[in-house]
Amino acid sequence: MAVTIQIRDLDESVRDRLKARAARDGESFNTYLKRLLAREAEKPTQQEVFARVRARSETSSMPSADLIRAERDAHDSGRP
Repeated sequence: MAVTIQIRDLDESVRDRLKARAARDGESFNTYLKRLLAREAEKPTQQEVFARVRARSETSSMPSADLIRAERDAHDSGRP
C-alpha cells in the first residue's frame, strides 16, 4: 500500500538542491525522493551491523586474535 509523507519545516535550500539533483538525473522530484528513501531504508543501521558482527563472532570457533595472527603469518610466508 502506498502512503503519503509530508515533511514540515524543510529548509528551502535543501529542497532546491534535491530538486536540482532530481532534474540532473532526469527524474521527477517525487521519483527521486522515493528512490532516495528506498535506498536509505535498505541500509542496515549501526545497531543491526553490530548485532550481525556479534552473532558471527559468537559462532566462530577461533578467537579473532588467532585469526588475525594466522592471516599475518600466511601473508608473511607468501601464501594466499
